[in-house]
Amino acid sequence: MSTITVTSRASGRASYSVPPDPDDPVILQIDGHLIRVVEIGATGLIAASEHLKVGRRYPFSIDVPTANMPIAGYIDVLPDSDSPKLVCQFVDLSAEDVDTLHHYVLVRQKQAIRGLRDSTPT
Repeated sequence: MSTITVTSRASGRASYSVPPDPDDPVILQIDGHLIRVVEIGATGLIAASEHLKVGRRYPFSIDVPTANMPIAGYIDVLPDSDSPKLVCQFVDLSAEDVDTLHHYVLVRQKQAIRGLRDSTPT
């Protein structure tokens, strides 16, 4: 079962994030490394990688299954003591890229809801 989480950033804004479909993963490319995304939203993502260092900014490219083109830009790797995974925040994405990410999250939310409906006994 997929879960949908809502995180609140220091700015007070809320961001919905979803786990990518395991059969259609979201792949992050940084410094020539391909990194599987664990969770993604319009403001950032969570990834497990020994290649990223907390407190650094990295140029990235990411393939989102619902997009025709990869999204490219910068991410900041944020400290998060609650998890061994790395929390990354997108930096200054274009409005079009943010819309692409919102669309992907919405598609995954609909898939999760459909999955819950289909698994509920009638």
